[in-house]
Amino acid sequence: MRRFSFFWQIFLMIFCVLIIPTSLIAYYAMQDVAKYAEDNIAVSKLDNLESVSDATELILSSYTRNVIQFANSAAYRNLGQVTSYQELNIDFEMVRTAWDAQSYLSRVFGTEKMVQSCFYVGKSSDFVISSDKNICRLENYASLDWMKDKAVSETGIRGEWIARELYNNQDGKDGGESQGRSKIPVLSYVYSISPLITAKGGYIVCNIYNSRLSEFINPSNQASGVCYILDEDRNIICHPDNAFFLGGEENPLILDNIFGSKQRTGYFDYEKDGVRYLCAFKRSSFNNWTYVVNYSMDEIMRQVKSVTSTAMLIIMFAIAVEMVLVLLISYWIFKPFRMLFNNVKENMTEGMTEKASSKNEVYYLNEVFKKMKSEESQIHDILEKKNSDAQRLHLREMLTGTLESREKKESFTKMFPYEHFMVLLASVDDGSEMLRKYNSDERMFYFLQIEELFTDCLSQEGYEAKSIRFRSTTCAVVLNIKTYDQRKTAEYITDKLELVKQQVRQIFDYTLTIGISAVHADINDLNEGMAEATAAVKHRIIAGKNQVIFWNPRMNESKRYYYPYTSENKIINYLKQQNTEAVYGELELVRKQLSNIEDISYDNVVLVYQQMIGAIIKAMMEEKIQISKFMGNGRQAYTTIAEKDTIEEIELFVKGFIRQIQDYLGEVTEEKEDVKLYDRIIAYLDEHYKEDIDYEEAAGEIGISYSYMRRVVKEGGDISMVDYVNRLRIHEAKKLLLTTDLKIPEIAGMVGYHNVQSLNRFFKKYEGTTPNSVRDLEKK
Repeated sequence: MRRFSFFWQIFLMIFCVLIIPTSLIAYYAMQDVAKYAEDNIAVSKLDNLESVSDATELILSSYTRNVIQFANSAAYRNLGQVTSYQELNIDFEMVRTAWDAQSYLSRVFGTEKMVQSCFYVGKSSDFVISSDKNICRLENYASLDWMKDKAVSETGIRGEWIARELYNNQDGKDGGESQGRSKIPVLSYVYSISPLITAKGGYIVCNIYNSRLSEFINPSNQASGVCYILDEDRNIICHPDNAFFLGGEENPLILDNIFGSKQRTGYFDYEKDGVRYLCAFKRSSFNNWTYVVNYSMDEIMRQVKSVTSTAMLIIMFAIAVEMVLVLLISYWIFKPFRMLFNNVKENMTEGMTEKASSKNEVYYLNEVFKKMKSEESQIHDILEKKNSDAQRLHLREMLTGTLESREKKESFTKMFPYEHFMVLLASVDDGSEMLRKYNSDERMFYFLQIEELFTDCLSQEGYEAKSIRFRSTTCAVVLNIKTYDQRKTAEYITDKLELVKQQVRQIFDYTLTIGISAVHADINDLNEGMAEATAAVKHRIIAGKNQVIFWNPRMNESKRYYYPYTSENKIINYLKQQNTEAVYGELELVRKQLSNIEDISYDNVVLVYQQMIGAIIKAMMEEKIQISKFMGNGRQAYTTIAEKDTIEEIELFVKGFIRQIQDYLGEVTEEKEDVKLYDRIIAYLDEHYKEDIDYEEAAGEIGISYSYMRRVVKEGGDISMVDYVNRLRIHEAKKLLLTTDLKIPEIAGMVGYHNVQSLNRFFKKYEGTTPNSVRDLEKK
């Protein structure tokens, strides 16, 4: 086989892999899969039923939330004080409140296809507010006797779901027989108003179409199944066939299986009239409802077998087409592979025997992969050895002070035979940039090399060094010293670290700042030494990058807080004056002042600049400047300062921040001019809206063009000038209607309209009613 062309081998393998397994699978599927399908289908149907029940309860819960929101609204609380329809029409404010309530019901429930109607009625009221008949007297609405029949609770804090039938003709009563009117099955959610909201009490009722709810739980793509809902009394409250509504289960066997079982969900099969059925059920805590779905198992299995047979035929046909396509296309797509194989063969056949060089392409690729696998295995062994070393983990715990096991601590005596200890912490300069540039595997590779450098360079006679990667961009080194001499030891460490830093530059393009702790005589003090080395590294913010910094006690004694308040005020004033050069000069002065403070802490420097940024942001906000438009929520500035290594980098970032503000201030100045112009235009319209305004002439008086005036008003108030003037006129007209006895034509002329038709048209547009209606309501 190795002497055959790789192309023909691939073709033969594809043929064997596709044809033989597919034939076996087809045979197995036709013979054996069907017997396992029933349980899988039952589980699937049960999952579908649970999804349908969850979706149904979510929709119904949304309706109940809307009802409760209405009951707790200010509109309802005001309505709860009125019990008489006549009393309601006397007070104009109460009329408006009632219309707001009706508008709420129509807006929330009137557009819902599943909702038949929603209405509110007070406990002692003689009027009803509804989504279907607006506001009307109780005697003109459907009878509410069913609420007494159903014994609706008046004291509960939760509503009740009641299955009932109402007449299609809403002008009739709900009870009794009525010739010529059909009944509509509905689910009514009745919410009894809590006495805590108003002493009057009342009810809010939301009616849900049974037909549309059943359409929701029985989608059109559901295969030969019927889904319905039972209440806690085992009555059907939702069914595609209205004949079953409020009746019992048509098959008592189903009820016995469901309610005789202690399970909340399940499925079972039964036989009726010689037909096998699958029944799945879910007993929900939502009102103690039970969801049931019935399927014809014979029909489902016929569909399964039909689909399986069709799928097998399609698969076989597809395989035949694929084989032809493979044969035709392989010659075209195989050219680059042949070129690759030839290149590999040329590089691999040097020094081979004639027998070996006559092998096909697969042989050479196999040799290449063997070599790659060997090299990968070596690298993996190195990484695995480093990562799985228990001593490294224990050393990390010792440095962080979390190593508690006495046995583990005693094991360090073999690793560190000498009496004195120092901790070195090497931190990559511009570490945040390194995190963005390299992924975790690449960083691990670099730090393994750095660890070996520290260990090899610092481990000599009288010195034992162990290094580990401590954080994402830091490497910690524990240096065990036989004889400590302050001068000689410092010289030894400095010389070796300079050698390490030179070799690090050959590994990657970053430098190291190294902090060195004081000497300690107890291995249990390594975590204290780690804290000292960390403090020394942080001093990089003043000392600069690529430094070797020895810790001294004054680094921990710098508790005084330095802050240049005078410079802060100057920077803010220069910024408001848009004097960028003066701001930059003051920032440089701040940097020099901080750099001259002996042993100032890292936290002090960062806090100074963060507080300076905060003061600038506060000053800009006091000037009504929306800084979020160019700097988001502002927190990024604080975190960026904390990421900088040196005070010079922080100063450079703050200068860029100042430059952004200056650029934005220039844009804000132009926007303020438009705001002033908008105020002038609005003042002109407020003064002359009762007149025939010539907008071209008005623009000339203001000193701008008409088109520019239109744009300023539209952008400033999100309304056209014509709409603004008409709104002023209608507001004045409404005021005159309610406070005077002037005739409507007189009012039209007084507010700037030439005829009553214009007043009526715009009144209807902005108020939703006519002037006569407003005056009539006021008289009532």
